[in-house]
Amino acid sequence: MSEVAEIVPVQTGFRIDDDYLTVAMLSVGLARILRRRSASGRGAVRDSDGLLPAAWRVAFSRLWWRCREQGVPAPDNDLDLLGWCTTPFATWNVDLQLSEADLQHCLLVGDELSDFAEQSARLGGGDIEAEWQESRVYAALRAAAQANGGGDSNRTDYVYSTLRRRLIDYPVVSDRDVLGWEREFDRTDGSGQTYVRHLVNAAYIARPQPGRFRYLRCPGCGNTVADLRAACGTPGCSSGQAETASTTALAVVYEQHRATRRFIRDPGLVEARLLDALNGEKFAGRIKVTPYPALDTLDILVEFLSPGGGERAVEETWGADAKDHASARLLGRGFVWPSGEPECSQRFLVLPAHRADEPGYVADLTGEMEGRVSGVQVVSEKKFLTLVANRSRQSGGLR
Repeated sequence: MSEVAEIVPVQTGFRIDDDYLTVAMLSVGLARILRRRSASGRGAVRDSDGLLPAAWRVAFSRLWWRCREQGVPAPDNDLDLLGWCTTPFATWNVDLQLSEADLQHCLLVGDELSDFAEQSARLGGGDIEAEWQESRVYAALRAAAQANGGGDSNRTDYVYSTLRRRLIDYPVVSDRDVLGWEREFDRTDGSGQTYVRHLVNAAYIARPQPGRFRYLRCPGCGNTVADLRAACGTPGCSSGQAETASTTALAVVYEQHRATRRFIRDPGLVEARLLDALNGEKFAGRIKVTPYPALDTLDILVEFLSPGGGERAVEETWGADAKDHASARLLGRGFVWPSGEPECSQRFLVLPAHRADEPGYVADLTGEMEGRVSGVQVVSEKKFLTLVANRSRQSGGLR
C-alpha cells in the first residue's frame, strides 16, 4: 500500500459535495483491497498492477477536495484514510452531508466491511466476492426451480419458494437432510447431479462430520456463533446466551457461507415472519399468499378473496417487498419497484421493526424516494399485517 495517495482529478459531472457517492466509492475500494488481500493469502496469482483500486483513489481525491473546501486537514495518506474508515463518520475531520443515523456508521469492523459499507459497495457497483457468491446462489436457486417446475409456472414458483425458505430456515444442514431435498426435487443435469445439490454447493460450505454434530447458535435468529458469549451480529436480533443445537449426518454437515447468511438468510428473516403470520389461522380462507412470485419478482403477493364457498374470486391484489438495510438513504437511492407482472393495486415496501423504529429512518427513506419512486407505501412489518387484517375484514371478517 502506498505511503501517499495519488490525488486523482475528479470526473466532471459529479458533485464534490455528494458525500454518499464518495462513501460508496470508498466502500468499493475497500472491498477490492480486502479481496486482493484474501487472494494473496491463498497464494492466488496477482490480478492488479500494484496500484490501489481506482475507486479508492478517486474517493480519496474527492475527500481531499472536500476537506480543502471546508478548510480542515485531509488524510495524510492511504494508511491514514484506512484509520478513518474504522471510526464513525461523525468523528472524521470533515463534515459529511450524511443523515444523522448514517454518521454513526463506520466502513470497517475488524478485517471486514461493515453492513453499511457492504450496502454502499453494492450501490456503487463494487465487484466484490460476496456479491458474486450471492449471484451464484440465486442462479442455482432459479435453475433448480425451473428444472423441477417442468414448464408449469405455478410448480416453478412453488419449488423456488420452498428452496428459498430453506435457505432461511437452515443455516446448518446435514447431508441426510440434503438427500431428502434431492428426493423431493429430483431433476438432474447432464452429469447426473441434481440441481438441488448445485444449490447446496453454492450456498454452503461442506464440513466432513459423520454422526452427531453439535454447534452453538443464537436463540433469537438461529445463526451459528463461535462461543457461548459471542453475539450473533444479526441486525435487529436481541441475541442472548447461545444455545446448543445438533444435527445427525452420514458424512458431511453443510454450513452457510458468509454471503448466503448476510445477503439471503439475514434479510430473509423479516420475510419469513411476514409469511408465517399471513399463513396463520387468523387469515385462513380470507387471503391467498404467494411467496416470491415469478421467481422472486416480489417477496410476497397477497390476494384478497371474495366471501362465500366454491370458486373464490380475487377482489384485490397487494404486493410487498421487504428490505432490511443499514442505511435508509442508500436504500432510498437504490430502491425500484419491479416492473411488469404481477400487477398490484397496492404496493408496499415493508421494513422490519428494528429499522422502522429507528429515529429518522422512515423519513430519510421516503425523502430519498420522493420524486423517483411513486405509488409505494413504506410501512413497518406490524403495520403491514394490520393493513392486511383491516382489508380482510371487508371480505367477510376475520376469525
